[in-house]
Amino acid sequence: MSRNAFKLDRLQIGIDDLKAGRIDRRGFVKLLGALGFAAPLAKLSLGADDVLAQANEIVVSNFGGDAATFMAEAWGAPFTADTGTKVSVIGGAPLPGKIRAQVDEKNVIWDVCDADGFIAIDLGRKGYLEPIDYSVVDKKMIREGWAWEHGIANYGFSFVIAYDSGKMGGNAPTGWTDFFDVEKYPGKRAMWKYMMGAAEGALLADGVPADKLYPLDMDRAIAKMKTIKDHLIFWDSGAESQQMFLDGEIVMGCIYSTRASVLERDTNKRVSWVWEGANYCPGAWVVPKGNPAGAKVQQFIASTLTPERQIVLLDKLGNSPSNPAASALLTPEQQRIDPGFPANLAKQIIRDETWYADHYDDALNKWIDAIAG
Repeated sequence: MSRNAFKLDRLQIGIDDLKAGRIDRRGFVKLLGALGFAAPLAKLSLGADDVLAQANEIVVSNFGGDAATFMAEAWGAPFTADTGTKVSVIGGAPLPGKIRAQVDEKNVIWDVCDADGFIAIDLGRKGYLEPIDYSVVDKKMIREGWAWEHGIANYGFSFVIAYDSGKMGGNAPTGWTDFFDVEKYPGKRAMWKYMMGAAEGALLADGVPADKLYPLDMDRAIAKMKTIKDHLIFWDSGAESQQMFLDGEIVMGCIYSTRASVLERDTNKRVSWVWEGANYCPGAWVVPKGNPAGAKVQQFIASTLTPERQIVLLDKLGNSPSNPAASALLTPEQQRIDPGFPANLAKQIIRDETWYADHYDDALNKWIDAIAG
């Protein structure tokens, strides 16, 4: 048997295995790679596209770690129990560039991805996403303004001011004015390298009213940031921001609320946070154009909006339910850590996803240049 004949024979066995459920779709895609087939060619020449579409699996791509574990628990397992459809949650790190590449190469292996709301707007209008089917997905279950043509919020999170209470002299900070007061609160503080939450905070500290933040005046935000630049450390990952507190490297930091709640637990409340001036943001489901599972993914998205399932992620990860109906079901402790709980949200600013979709790349380049210079 020639090499090519062997490869075609092995590929046909793989297709038969996929049809029979002996391997899943990810296993089939790996087989294509091992045999040296380009996935789009194999689909075109051998009809594998139809086979993939029939595979009883939905592949969810997020950023891995505990998020993969607990999204599988909160959303994957219940959907499988309801429908019999397997849900695989993988840490594929679905950055916009990766989604674009899969669509451009007609080699889409993810059915639904965890992204930001503004990414849903941006990639959607550029033709890289399937629309959300609102005849299946009930947008009325979601916070107003968090359902878009090509994405819908699956949870919320905030950029908050976290602080080390042991270094506050008995006076906890009350907002962004204190964050910028390096005489009253000496020591290093942290901001995200990629601007979000930090630019808003700088403008609030500079006197911009909360209801006038957007459109963000980046020149003003950068100028304010530079007034304490010598006291700033810029974190790259959420894990890094946590470690800065654990190592005693910083006294304050603008970090994810999810990281702040974990730090509070792990430090026996030595590290805490304030909601004042925090920036509340949506995570969002997006569906890459040409996703293999097709329309079935809309049923999965609809199932993740159930309040009780979203509360599992609040307990496990600190992710805020995107369905406001969850608030009535929360215990007092869950209310305390949920950035979307009404009493907490009233102290915050909701991020403008349309502004970010329109301006983020240019604004980020300005910010990066400023912190590097």
